[in-house]
Amino acid sequence: MTSERHQIQFFASLTVTISDIHKIRKHLEISQTKHEPLKNILTTPLFVGRQSLEEIRRLSELGHRVMFDSGGYYVQTGRISYDELYAALMKTYKLHQWAGIYVLPDNVPRSQDDGETVDRKVRDTIEQSVNFFRSMPDHLKPRAMPVVHGHTYRQIDDCLTAYVKLGIKQLGFGSFGTFGKNSQVNVATPSALEFARYTIQIAHQHGIRVHTFGLGVPVVVMMLYGIRADTFDSSSWLKAAGFGQIFLPLTRAYNITHKNSVSDLQRGIKWEEFRALCQVTGHECRLCDSRDTLQAHKMYRAAHNLIVLAETVEMLNSGNLERTRDIYRHTSARYQKEFDKWLPLS
Repeated sequence: MTSERHQIQFFASLTVTISDIHKIRKHLEISQTKHEPLKNILTTPLFVGRQSLEEIRRLSELGHRVMFDSGGYYVQTGRISYDELYAALMKTYKLHQWAGIYVLPDNVPRSQDDGETVDRKVRDTIEQSVNFFRSMPDHLKPRAMPVVHGHTYRQIDDCLTAYVKLGIKQLGFGSFGTFGKNSQVNVATPSALEFARYTIQIAHQHGIRVHTFGLGVPVVVMMLYGIRADTFDSSSWLKAAGFGQIFLPLTRAYNITHKNSVSDLQRGIKWEEFRALCQVTGHECRLCDSRDTLQAHKMYRAAHNLIVLAETVEMLNSGNLERTRDIYRHTSARYQKEFDKWLPLS
């Protein structure tokens, strides 16, 4: 492999309470992991408490890289209007000038939106992002990240054309599929992945790095690596833990707290099967020593999931794709097919 091998980085979403930040860090210490899954942090300053933001600032001073998310997700789920977001975000960004990346205000289209609504949201995002960028303090502009949205190539192209003219160094892609109450869950639909891949190809031609928002189950990370995304973020490690789910490198989530054969997404996993998959994937951490503890405590599962995401990134960045395919050969014929689609060995 050459030194130009593609690398992807993970931003752990930490829009949580100060108590949860302390618990997560404590459990990472218990794990004795060699990884640093909180090396890069994404937080939404408009929707995180003052103490949490102060703690994240302290982490940034210790060398952790921090990305400020715009809060577009909260517009998407109805917590704040897009017009309210713009003014509040500008005030917050000017007050907190210590982050590494500042995401510009975006109006996220939903899968349920009709074509006219998507077109309006894309136009709003472009116009407001350009205006916001021009109003930012000059020294923050190199850290600005506008977001590409769209359900058509024309809409994607309109975003890219406007953002390239700004001279930005990085941009985000946020138009993945949405479902669930208030469209709060993002999914990697085939069409969205194709639009993301197209965005990345064009952006890289202009020397612009691309971040993908809101996807982070390990098997999807493989797909993001395959389309050459530079960075991604996820809160799925914490949300999944709350539902009793655990990750393993490169694979799907499994429910460790109970047996459930009704839903494939919630399918339970026996402890013996879990330990066997740990062997296959090479995962090891102290949080997995006790079945009872892992089943009973959300933060054990959350820290475990964080470590697994870091392991997934390390496996992909190592360039040993033969080992990745071998893991799928032992764990999932379906995901082996996905691997062959996004990361063919030949």
